[in-house]
Amino acid sequence: MMITKEIIEDFFENLDKGGEFDTSSKLLWGYFFLDKNKSKLKIAAEKLSKLGYQYVDIFEAEKENPNDSEEYYLHVERIEYHDVNSLDQRNKDFYLFAKNNNLDCYDGFDAGNIITSENVIK
Repeated sequence: MMITKEIIEDFFENLDKGGEFDTSSKLLWGYFFLDKNKSKLKIAAEKLSKLGYQYVDIFEAEKENPNDSEEYYLHVERIEYHDVNSLDQRNKDFYLFAKNNNLDCYDGFDAGNIITSENVIK
């Protein structure tokens, strides 16, 4: 399913309602790509690292059916500011990136607060 601008608007509305995140400042944004081939995801991770994204992990996707073939997620992240329009553009860029790198798909994003050593309870 393609992430539309309307979905992004709903996402921001829900973030603002929840009060957990300050969407007027930078957040930690995670992005996910899906493919059956780990090697393609590793190459994509290297390319994304050169574009300023931090590699997080490549992990196996949960199977809906035990007979499904294995698929893997690439998770990268970057601290940045987004509004509806900039996140919509980022998604369009990543759909194109997935296509240009022969990945099965760009699967979406998430957002979180930036965690630093100052936020961690000791």
